[in-house]
Amino acid sequence: MTTNQWVIPFYKKQFEWLRDIEDEMAVYLQKDADTIEEQIGVKFETMLDIGAGVGSIARTLDARGISMTTLELVPELVEAARLRSSKTIDIHLGDFYTYEFSKQFDVVSYFDGFGVGTDDDQLKLLERMKNWVNDDGSLLIDIYNPNYWRNIAAGKEMKIDDAERIYSFDEAGCRMVDSWWHSENPDEIVTQSLRCYTVDEISTMCKNAGLTITGIFPGGAMDFVTWAYMETATLSTCLSYRIKLKKTT
Repeated sequence: MTTNQWVIPFYKKQFEWLRDIEDEMAVYLQKDADTIEEQIGVKFETMLDIGAGVGSIARTLDARGISMTTLELVPELVEAARLRSSKTIDIHLGDFYTYEFSKQFDVVSYFDGFGVGTDDDQLKLLERMKNWVNDDGSLLIDIYNPNYWRNIAAGKEMKIDDAERIYSFDEAGCRMVDSWWHSENPDEIVTQSLRCYTVDEISTMCKNAGLTITGIFPGGAMDFVTWAYMETATLSTCLSYRIKLKKTT
């Protein structure tokens, strides 16, 4: 099994087209780290973050004394992460459907990206994540909310730095579709497509993977009237919600 073929081209171009704003995001990264620690609810020492990008949240948590390990598929993002990160962060390049770890972690996370492949792919990934977490550990995963992408975001366009994008919704596959192109080259389009799940759907899938949802945390949403991002939204209107999982006993 390999990760869907759009992943590397999409995230490579996204990285090329967007300016580096990590320093500007420092306050928000600290808030994200606060939220992660609050959602886990107990002290933890080790964490694996998959789909880790350039490792921004890993660096933030590493600075708090948490032993961080990351896994990312896109070579350019891994290279950037290694250039920016301290040697205390264990950075891996590989596909989370096939990569093997020789140890388990207190926390395993997947932020902003779950839903890449088919339902069978997602189930396989959940089973792998379960094997990576300690028996008394927790998983945190962001799940895309179909209601937001179907009824709120579909058809909306925006410009970000050198890129432009448009959202659509694949009803048959229940997938959010996010297409990007460079402002100077509108014919070069890269697209990500992520499966969206209702709470009931993801609960059933997690149960089949031997996992139990122990917490649900609604995320934010874009207000397309004011073009402002709202940091908190309801479960029905958020663009994604985070689930906390434990191994089923």
